[in-house]
Amino acid sequence: MAAPFAAADSIPVQMLDPNLQVTTFIGVGAGLVQPIGIAFIGQNDAFILEKASGQIKRAIDGVIQPTPVLDLAVNSASERGLLSVALHPNFPATPLVYVRWTESSTGADTAVISEVPLLGNRVDRFIWNGSTLTMDPNFTTLRLRARQTDNVPVPNHPGTANPGENGNHNGGPMRFGPDGKLYVFTGDLGRRSRMQNLPNGPFLTAPLVDDTFGGPAPDSAHLSGVVMRLNDDGTTPASNPFFGAGAAIGGEVGTGIQKVFSYGHRNGFGMAFDPRGGFLWLTENADDAFSELNRVIPGMNGGWIQMMGPQSRMAQFKQIETTEFGSALQQRRFPPTRLAYTASLARSRMYMLPGATYVDPQFSWRYEVGPSGTAFIRDNSLGAEYAGTLWIGSSRPFAPTGPTGGSLYRLRLTSDRLSVDTSADARLADKVADNLTKFDPTESESLLIGRGFGVTPSIEQGPDGNLYVVSITDGVVYRISRATATLRRK
Repeated sequence: MAAPFAAADSIPVQMLDPNLQVTTFIGVGAGLVQPIGIAFIGQNDAFILEKASGQIKRAIDGVIQPTPVLDLAVNSASERGLLSVALHPNFPATPLVYVRWTESSTGADTAVISEVPLLGNRVDRFIWNGSTLTMDPNFTTLRLRARQTDNVPVPNHPGTANPGENGNHNGGPMRFGPDGKLYVFTGDLGRRSRMQNLPNGPFLTAPLVDDTFGGPAPDSAHLSGVVMRLNDDGTTPASNPFFGAGAAIGGEVGTGIQKVFSYGHRNGFGMAFDPRGGFLWLTENADDAFSELNRVIPGMNGGWIQMMGPQSRMAQFKQIETTEFGSALQQRRFPPTRLAYTASLARSRMYMLPGATYVDPQFSWRYEVGPSGTAFIRDNSLGAEYAGTLWIGSSRPFAPTGPTGGSLYRLRLTSDRLSVDTSADARLADKVADNLTKFDPTESESLLIGRGFGVTPSIEQGPDGNLYVVSITDGVVYRISRATATLRRK
């Protein structure tokens, strides 16, 4: 992605539901540059993250305070940078703050794609003293792959090099679950290893590796496309679904597998726990075919790279990826022509850890729509009709993608909280929106609730019950609230 997040959206922000209104919580000119996240530490008191500066700023009553509470030296090339924050479940009584970021190898902020350590994607814990954040030495730092030198040919595999070094598919969201554990999502980081359901890696002949750093076994440099579940001190819970399997494997690979809650995921920016059902919901971006919304269960295998979308659409997945939009899956080490023709064959090729279960997505879009930040509405603050609904933002603005770029989606769940309620549109009974091309809105009409918000990597419900939407392209934090009677009459 060249020069990401460079400009504001090209259409005005608008709510499509007359019962809701959008205002500006922190507007243009307030001093925000590439805001990427928000976390409320009190009433009208929030941390605001900036992707490229590595700074966490404090906003009190919507006013950015002059001194950042934290300033990290980040590499912000492509989708890297300061990515997300999570507060300890007992915050502020337990004043611990968890930060997901990409480390610069120079000691200063940089956007040079190569200036990053191999394991430069990190999760660290910080202590809040009321004015600043200080790194906690008693936390086991999580270090994940950042360097993507897939433009360097792998020995004995000519013709597999990519055009240039990449810095994308880092994922980024973190959430504490109702069990008090920290859940961290990392995208596939461009890997083509076992966690991407390639047991022998992307190559058909020896050496059976992933890249110049090894693989396909998921050592620290190849543990990707997973949701990890950690204790609040960064250690690994023995209750994780693959803890025993990892112990049997042993070594660095086994230690990494023990952290895994689910795998076989591509990339995504949205992750949220349902306050009613307790389940973890995760959005996944398509390459070209089948954006996904998943209800993640322990030990889930999401199917990537062998499959995206429901099993019943396997033929469409292969058809789109092999004939449209350049006929590539971004990494040339595994071309889409090698995808299976049938779902049963695709499943037989997956890498199944002991106890793993393949699970179809709960909802999909036939072509990529770019889902992003995700949040549940926990109560009736916006009105009883919105309680328990799931909101999803966009990872592309209206310009240049058009139709659904910069949009907000609102989805309702079924009464058992296990699936998406599609009863409002009979076309969605199969749990797939059959749009006509990328970012096309066909069959999403009943789901769309806002437009013009730009790229929205973070959506959070504040202590006041309103919904706060961070737009990295607009440089704004929007506030969605119940419309006044005057506005509803217009």
